[in-house]
Amino acid sequence: MAKKEIFKVSSKEVDPAEIANPTTAQDFFRRGMAYYARKQYDQAISDLKKANSLDAAMVDAYYSLGMVYKALGNKEESVKAFQQALDLITSSQGKTRVTNDMLRRLALGHINEQTQGDWNLEKEIWQHIE
Repeated sequence: MAKKEIFKVSSKEVDPAEIANPTTAQDFFRRGMAYYARKQYDQAISDLKKANSLDAAMVDAYYSLGMVYKALGNKEESVKAFQQALDLITSSQGKTRVTNDMLRRLALGHINEQTQGDWNLEKEIWQHIE
């Protein structure tokens, strides 16, 4: 018997089939992440884009879209998605300062890795410590 693949979101196991008819941005995001976990990247991209079309301020969907494109080796689209997440983080829509700082560094790290081959966050990290 084949092992059923699962993805954990908020401590719940999510199977894309369980969200057969998504209607909200959060539903599309959860299903997109479940597809991403299974390396079903085309479906993940479709659902994550739909999540952002329903909620243009959903930082998590843009960030996750960047991760999908990164997994596919599509640097240009990956950087664009991370940049969109970074732009939303910078405008502080719906997140705490600590969360924003963390997500900002992660998005910058991914952009740097895609464009420079290195996370190159030394300056970013040390300026917050000093």
